[in-house]
Amino acid sequence: MLVFSFPVTMAATQESDGIIALVRETADGLGKLIADHVKLARVELVSDARFYARDLAVMAAAGVVLLIGYVIGLVAAGLAIGRAIDNTPLAFAALAGLHLIAGAIGIVVGAKRAKRVRLMHDTAEEVSRSVSALRGRELPVRPV
Repeated sequence: MLVFSFPVTMAATQESDGIIALVRETADGLGKLIADHVKLARVELVSDARFYARDLAVMAAAGVVLLIGYVIGLVAAGLAIGRAIDNTPLAFAALAGLHLIAGAIGIVVGAKRAKRVRLMHDTAEEVSRSVSALRGRELPVRPV
């Protein structure tokens, strides 16, 4: 039985080592890119959560004060209107209807504003730019 062995040339070995090194470098770069996107998402999520929590706390405190003032004011207005029209239950019903309509309008306006807020906008933009760069289409960098 004859076995032939051919010496591997130095150039072929260096070329395959070079390709392996490039693949490793690309994989490491892609891993770092994904890790950076995850870090950005975490930072942005925490920042957004703090922003909303702080605003929610201020609005809750103001809401309590507003509610107390409204209740006192409505009782006074209901009694005054009831005395003027000689029908206190009707006066309270009219005030309640007016406030239900105003509250419904406020909820609709607030819901529309909430829909306009784009959470984690920077993270989405960076991921989009990275995907475009990987596809070969660079997007312009947004000025900070």
